[in-house]
Amino acid sequence: MFALLVDARLTAKLSALPLVSEYISPEHDLGITGVKAVIASPALTAELVKSLNDQVSRLDGTHPAFPDKSRGAALVALDYTWAGKRRAPLLFRLPDAKSSTDTRKPKAGAEPRALTAAGPAADEEPAAPAVAWVDLDHSFGPLLLRRLGASYHDERVWVLCDAGVRAGPLELEVDGLGLGLALDGKESLPVGRLDGLSLTFDKPPLEMSGAFLNTPVDSESPYSLLIEGSALIRTPNAAFAATGAYGILKSGGAQSLFLYAELGAKFGGPPAFRITGVKAGFGYNSSLRVPTIDEVAGFPLLARIDRAGQDTPPKPLEVLEELTGGTDSAPAWVTPQEGSVWLALGLNAAIFETVHCKALAFAEFSADDLVVGLLGTARAQFPDPEKKLGKPYADVELALSAVYRRSADVLAVDARLSPESFLLDPAVHLTGGAALRLWFGNSEHPGDFVFTIGGYHPRYTPPAHYPRPDPVGVDWTSGSSLTLKGTSYFALTPAAVMAGGRLDLRYDGSWARARVGIGFDALVEWAPFHYEMDVWAEITAQVWLLLDWSGETSLGAWLSVWGPPFGGTARVKVLGITIPIDFGEPRVPPAPIGWEQFRTLLPSQPLTLAPVDGLHPDHAAARQQNEPAGSDSDATKAWTATCDGLSFTVDSAFPASALKVNGAGRGGSDGTLVNIRPMGKTDLDVPLSVTVAKKSTRGTWAPLSADRLRNWRVTAHATPQPTALWGKGRPGDVLGNGRAALVQGLVSGARIEVPPPSLPEDAETCRTSLDHIPLGRGTLPLDPGAVATGVCGVRAETEGTGALLVDTKEQTALRRDALDALTAAGYQLDAAPELDRLAGEAAFSSPPLRLAHL
Repeated sequence: MFALLVDARLTAKLSALPLVSEYISPEHDLGITGVKAVIASPALTAELVKSLNDQVSRLDGTHPAFPDKSRGAALVALDYTWAGKRRAPLLFRLPDAKSSTDTRKPKAGAEPRALTAAGPAADEEPAAPAVAWVDLDHSFGPLLLRRLGASYHDERVWVLCDAGVRAGPLELEVDGLGLGLALDGKESLPVGRLDGLSLTFDKPPLEMSGAFLNTPVDSESPYSLLIEGSALIRTPNAAFAATGAYGILKSGGAQSLFLYAELGAKFGGPPAFRITGVKAGFGYNSSLRVPTIDEVAGFPLLARIDRAGQDTPPKPLEVLEELTGGTDSAPAWVTPQEGSVWLALGLNAAIFETVHCKALAFAEFSADDLVVGLLGTARAQFPDPEKKLGKPYADVELALSAVYRRSADVLAVDARLSPESFLLDPAVHLTGGAALRLWFGNSEHPGDFVFTIGGYHPRYTPPAHYPRPDPVGVDWTSGSSLTLKGTSYFALTPAAVMAGGRLDLRYDGSWARARVGIGFDALVEWAPFHYEMDVWAEITAQVWLLLDWSGETSLGAWLSVWGPPFGGTARVKVLGITIPIDFGEPRVPPAPIGWEQFRTLLPSQPLTLAPVDGLHPDHAAARQQNEPAGSDSDATKAWTATCDGLSFTVDSAFPASALKVNGAGRGGSDGTLVNIRPMGKTDLDVPLSVTVAKKSTRGTWAPLSADRLRNWRVTAHATPQPTALWGKGRPGDVLGNGRAALVQGLVSGARIEVPPPSLPEDAETCRTSLDHIPLGRGTLPLDPGAVATGVCGVRAETEGTGALLVDTKEQTALRRDALDALTAAGYQLDAAPELDRLAGEAAFSSPPLRLAHL
């Protein structure tokens, strides 16, 4: 066991500093006079520690006492003088590095202020904080000394101070400026430290402020170094704000950066559209969190400067704190993400000096995702408070969000009225929202869509992935007795369209109660066509009869119609008596339709072929070949392809259960069968058959063999189909109700790729694949000394001769003779003597050959 007391004397005064020494008088001088430290072995008993402290107390009274509860920890006391007098020493402990990191100033953006000593842990002495501060708040000419501190961190004793320099309207402040002295003896020179730097200038009409922080990082931070900054320049007619951060990530040492700036000014322009601000942002190795529709109005990059020269702008670091300071329930808006880059560009504008809009377009790029979006708000007040024409009688604010995310392959558009929106009186609240969703090919629900304003039909239960906006309406309460509430909705889905609304007026007084309700709901489905509509109105009333409320008296009417066939029912209620009235045809599910009627629901050309790649670029009709083969009445139109391969698609408006090419299965067949809901047909095995055939010289077509198709690439397409046409269920069932709006797994077409011809891999392979047919007995037909006779090729007499020479009657007759001779010799060739296409389309750059008798 041991006990150690160290007492080191030194002399360092503020008056010894250059530039400010002449402003510091002896009565205001600050000096460091010594450092004392004590440490006791953990093995010491409480009695021995008490005995040691009794002996220390007999010294000059400036030495720290040995700790009692936290034996083994060192305490350090920094002696200093202020205004010529010795002050109580700054006392702090030497803890581990983790517990000593709180040496920074308070939350970013807060005003500098004097701080008291940081509190210790519950099991340690109150006299032993990790950082000890003393407030000074004294000026020495242009120098302002706010506070003096001491701490231990990174195996160094730090002497800290917060100070500033004033020169007229300009003020420069440093935060956490200090010197650190190493205790391990490896370094003899002190190390400097600076936590932050801020600058302010305030001289009308110009106001400037800015701050840069060397933000400390801990083990949970993704940064090894983080520097943040913000600046604001403001005049009566304009305001410029910028904020950003630069950091080095722990993972791989990548650099992360983001910067956002906004300029608000009276740019001028016509009253119809006047720009009042522009904004831009950039992030490298940084990610931007997309706000939900409820968060759009408060999104920091959108909700900053919207009226230049008015209101109080945010303090320099407030925006930065909002962007990077997330919580468990609300993650930070800007976070480091390696490989991600984002851009943002927006503006603020006034439309007809009444509607104030703010919009921000952004895009984020990364290796595995692309996010593109538009955020905005629009607010209109009547009359505009800026015109000072009285209290507004209407205030409508709308938030908008439109975001496409490639990883989900979904376009999501949302709009929502602000809860503060009102009409005529602040008590008359406007509510509601709208939403649009488009699910594309790589999403979880490809081909599905929905557009809704205010919700859905009461008997329609939307699928789980559909948005559910609030009903559009009005909510008014006058005192505690009269309320008015109205809602409305509209929705369009692949299966149905629906609309409705209701209005409810209630009076709840001390002697009477009354309610008036009206409304309607309409639902229209197709395939087969079916509609339902309900309209109603009702009035109820009660009065207080001394001891109790009277019975409810009501008067109402309800009307329901449906079709086809047209029918309906009406009910009239008077004094508790309901009278039903039926008319038209009874409500029955629609009967299944026949094929001829169902055929009208399909396109006029349900099966189409379209070339994708490989068409001959020089063909005279190339511009027409990109049209689908079934797009007009000429179904026999031919494609001219190159010898480098051909790709084409087959698309069918009638989905299939499987795909077959020349009778062989090439897709589907996973157990998904075809249903035709309007016809009441289920579990049909309907293959999509594609036949590839070759035309012979005799004009007949023969399917290609499986061996010839072996290298052809066939890809089946499975586009989701609407349940209204291809789902199970009876034709009259109400769609939705939690069921999927699209049927998955049905074959809708195919892409077929014909490979280009392939050459042998090498000469050796070529030689091994050659064979020969021995000639029969007889005289060899070739004589080296014989003179050429019969038909042979000769060059044309003139240069630049066109292709007409190959299409003359004489040439055709000669070619026919040659083919006949080969046929007679046993060599049947699949060739024609006519060269019509070659004559009409080919052009020779060198003289062609022609056939002639010699």
